[in-house]
Amino acid sequence: MKKIILCGLLTATLTTVVAAGEFYRLDLAEFAPGTVLVRTDASGKPVTLRPTWGMWPRTPDKAGAKVVERDGVKALEIQPGFQINSAEWSMSDNDAQQSVVYCRFRFLLPELTGKGITGSLRLQQANNRTAAFIGFEPKGAAFDVLAGDGDGKGGIRWQKAGRVEPGAWFTVDVKLDFNKKTFDVSVDGRNWETNKNFRHAAQWVGTMWAENLKDRAYRYDIEAGAALPVLVSEAAFSSDPFPAVEARK
Repeated sequence: MKKIILCGLLTATLTTVVAAGEFYRLDLAEFAPGTVLVRTDASGKPVTLRPTWGMWPRTPDKAGAKVVERDGVKALEIQPGFQINSAEWSMSDNDAQQSVVYCRFRFLLPELTGKGITGSLRLQQANNRTAAFIGFEPKGAAFDVLAGDGDGKGGIRWQKAGRVEPGAWFTVDVKLDFNKKTFDVSVDGRNWETNKNFRHAAQWVGTMWAENLKDRAYRYDIEAGAALPVLVSEAAFSSDPFPAVEARK
């Protein structure tokens, strides 16, 4: 197994525990708060501190994501109106070739604002080939976390997977089954929503990496809507289930 990279993200309410089989974890330890991780130059070309990261749209002279510290936690803040994509591990890692993969993300939505989907997480094999699609939508005094149950050809039907407060960290767990082309979702360890179909099941090839696709063909994308940024303090992938989310104090 490849050496696990730790980012040491601990909070008073939730402890990060390394899972057996973990083959990727977001590492922000080397970056000071305020560091812009992904931006565009005057021509719109992405300039990143990690070669496997990118951003969209390619609006010139814009910051797409920067490192911040909130509640004593170092996090990546996706700027409003931008999508950040990352593919930082190798297809040569055996643990990344499993037919079932577990993913864990920790998010914070700073304030209740906007309409419709104000942020999202996509787990993708390539552009326009999406497995799990998770969205955040303001409803009343909180946000609904939605799972996109796919029709296999790009269409989805949003289904509620959980509800979270603005300004509070929350955990999204996803189990991907590449044989069945389905995924399960849980928010803060509660009420698993199961057997959601991949958004592009008909176009999906192989398991996490398809045959004849280049190294790092699989990635995760996080998008912030126009109304507010999205903070992510944890992004991890494992061939084994993650430890249960501890109850918040």
